[in-house]
Amino acid sequence: MNEDEKKQIAFRMCTRVLSGFQFIEDKYLVPQNNAGGPDTGWLRNIYILFSFYLELLLKSAIVLSKSLANANELNDKLKKLGHNFIAIGDELKNTGLEELGINSITLKNDEYKIETSKKAIFVKNFNDIRCDFIQGKVRNITTNEDLIIQESLDGAYEILFLLFVPIKKLIFKFIWKKLKTKQLLSIKKCLAESYQ
Repeated sequence: MNEDEKKQIAFRMCTRVLSGFQFIEDKYLVPQNNAGGPDTGWLRNIYILFSFYLELLLKSAIVLSKSLANANELNDKLKKLGHNFIAIGDELKNTGLEELGINSITLKNDEYKIETSKKAIFVKNFNDIRCDFIQGKVRNITTNEDLIIQESLDGAYEILFLLFVPIKKLIFKFIWKKLKTKQLLSIKKCLAESYQ
């Protein structure tokens, strides 16, 4: 696979991540601003979506950093990593974890904590959040769940825009053709914050 092919795949992954993050923001966080507490009916779905999109985001960094023969080899590598953020982080350790501003990835009580230079990102274990009924787990939901999701989303946006740097020519073409005004403002906000 040449660099342009890898950048195109990573770009498609990142744009999918961006649309997923916007969905979480627009359909859950914005309506929740005046709700007075987390919406437990939505919460599990948001955890699942955030876990999926954050995994896709980190895997896009693998696409950019690894030498692979073709798309099939890439697909096999990404599938083999599964939903394990520790394994994904280990894969990136010598090839770009630091460039993404990630200091560490840990797992405790079925929740990953991804520490960046500016934020802590909390993300539920994808397998556990979907299948915790098997073990009869009951989640303790606190009143600050929405704040944790917002802070984690902000940290994930920082990683997303650091990944956009190597594929910026493709991005600018895409932005001007596809993105809505609100998405452009989100990008502008994240870029401004990342340079503070």
